[in-house]
Amino acid sequence: MTERDLISAVKAGDRESFNKLYELHWSNLVSYAALVAGEKCAKDIVHDIFLKVWLNRASLQEKDTLRPYLMRSVHNMALNVLRNAVNLDFVDSYTDNQIDFRSAAEADPDRNEIVRRLYDRDIAMQIERAIEQLPDRCREIFRRSYLDGRSHKEIAEEMHISLSTVDNQVYKALKILRSFLQDNLKNA
Repeated sequence: MTERDLISAVKAGDRESFNKLYELHWSNLVSYAALVAGEKCAKDIVHDIFLKVWLNRASLQEKDTLRPYLMRSVHNMALNVLRNAVNLDFVDSYTDNQIDFRSAAEADPDRNEIVRRLYDRDIAMQIERAIEQLPDRCREIFRRSYLDGRSHKEIAEEMHISLSTVDNQVYKALKILRSFLQDNLKNA
């Protein structure tokens, strides 16, 4: 069962699928929460995020993965925990507070290179899935052009087809990929 299938089942109220989704992301999210807000409250943060996912399951968007959403949610909730700690005098000094916020900012998925690489890997997987959705001939021409770096003329000669056919298939592939990726990445 793919993660997309799990998300669909959770959206329909399937508790077992929710448990599988929980297990799939639990350890990585706890580690991430500990990085942002400290180990003391990391598990609570992740529990709260998954509670919100369950309570708002009807509004889940059916995507290939919830990881970007979950990471952003953990980050935001961890910052809220740090802010509340400041307000409730759990942090001993202004200096400690600044260190905590700078550490949290370093773990921001939009600024941290390691987290950005995780996102990039996720995007690369989505692009590969999009390429796999292309019709066979279109996919082959696109791969030769963009992934193998061959010119349209070389592809036409290798495949014994006209140059205009190659041009049309590459245009078609780009149009399909652009549409697929816009739909999937804007929801990520």
